[in-house]
Amino acid sequence: MPEWSRIVNTTIASFIRGEEPNVLRNRKLTALLRQKGRITFNHAGTNLDWKVRYKRAPLSGFADSDTLTFSRQNRWKTATLPWRGYASTDSMTKKERLQNKSVPAIVNIYSNVAKLLMEDIEDGFEDELYIDGNAAANVKRMHGVESALGTAGNTINISTGAERTANAADKAGAPDDTYAGLTTGIGDYGGSWTGSWPDGTGDAHYDFWSPVLVNVLSSAFDGSADTFAAQGDEAIRYGIIRSQKNKSRRGQLDMIVLNSNWYNLLLNLLESKERFLSRPGRNEGSLAKLGFTDVVNYDGVELTWCFGVTDSTGYGFNVDEMELCSLQGQMFVPEGPDFDIASQSWRFSIDFYGNLKLNPRSLLKLYGYA
Repeated sequence: MPEWSRIVNTTIASFIRGEEPNVLRNRKLTALLRQKGRITFNHAGTNLDWKVRYKRAPLSGFADSDTLTFSRQNRWKTATLPWRGYASTDSMTKKERLQNKSVPAIVNIYSNVAKLLMEDIEDGFEDELYIDGNAAANVKRMHGVESALGTAGNTINISTGAERTANAADKAGAPDDTYAGLTTGIGDYGGSWTGSWPDGTGDAHYDFWSPVLVNVLSSAFDGSADTFAAQGDEAIRYGIIRSQKNKSRRGQLDMIVLNSNWYNLLLNLLESKERFLSRPGRNEGSLAKLGFTDVVNYDGVELTWCFGVTDSTGYGFNVDEMELCSLQGQMFVPEGPDFDIASQSWRFSIDFYGNLKLNPRSLLKLYGYA
């Protein structure tokens, strides 16, 4: 291999490692995952699997001289995901290399290959964190948040708590999906509930794998119309409160990400009701500290928008319950440049092997379910 190619080979590897943190900081969800140490490396095994504690031992009253009853408790389920991979590639022929040199080379293509590939990854990688990896069209792609947020088109009866065909009177959609081999439907693994879920109380295993799905078009909200523009603030507040199923601070949402149109409508709605709209300064809130300015603080949760969110949709994340796992020692690993004699070209690639691990119970989705 020519000397100049050996030099570029080592330089590309160094560049990718140095540029990787910048890429992860430039998009909101990966920035928070990185800040909270939720990106992990050097995983192994044929699958990504982990144990989920889904059940708690019952607590009962005890009086002096009562006889205790002892029984073994099965507290765990196993969640399993396959590994998924991505690659971004480029090539340059020997003729192109000879032409693209010296004074006529307005843009030095070869020396910029790594930079351009990283920019391409930055533009597309975070969008993959939102997709449904269970869909037939996405069998090679990551298990993003939509992998755990499917429904059968039903809602939860606001009066009885039973699942029924989508009804505009209901505030919550009915989870009905399979994520990491476990189903997300309420009550699928037993337990009981008092009240209309997600309102009320009940056993931990009744909804241990169930996300909160808020029907933003519900007629049960007090908006002037059953639209996000008129009652988006109420729907978001309802979702924030119902999503905190753990009693500790660790159970709180970190941020809610909307599509750009809903974010615009929400700001208009909030400004029409409030004299002052709370925008966190650079010393407040996780996203603000990371340099993002298009953020609003609402009920203690940062609200923002992202390109990866589809129209008429919003998501709430508790980043402590998410983990972006890589099989390699870094997120994006460069290969090449390798010279292919047959095609007389240098070939470059940057790849990722891993997946996104979630706890569906900590997820919130805002959508018009009825």
